[in-house]
Amino acid sequence: MSDDNDSGGIIGTIISVLILAAIWPYLLALLGIYIANMVVLAMLTWIAENWILTISFIAGILAMYCIFKYKLISKAWKYVFAKAQPNAIEVRLDGLPGSTERKFIPSTNLYCYWCTKKLGIRAWEMNGKYFCRDCYENKLGSN
Repeated sequence: MSDDNDSGGIIGTIISVLILAAIWPYLLALLGIYIANMVVLAMLTWIAENWILTISFIAGILAMYCIFKYKLISKAWKYVFAKAQPNAIEVRLDGLPGSTERKFIPSTNLYCYWCTKKLGIRAWEMNGKYFCRDCYENKLGSN
């Protein structure tokens, strides 16, 4: 029997293993690039077939980003609550009798100049001094 399998012996095997070890990382890199290229082409093909779904998905992600980045939920609630607040109504008291002789007193934390009684709604002001109704009548009555 003749053996025609001449592979170079042990030296040829060692050289082949060293060459394979030297180029192995490059072969893996080429295989990885090829697989990545196939994945990208598959993704682009799917996007081309489903472009409406893709645009909707990207718009949804962009909307969620904007909602959380610019705090749009809290701003919307503030806007809704601001619109729900009742508006102030201006009432004109020009037509009431005696409204022209009495000056508006800005605070109820004022006290009478003469008797130091806390002023109520029937307080009067004269020369920068505030009087209760009784002291005002007494002062006018004495004049």
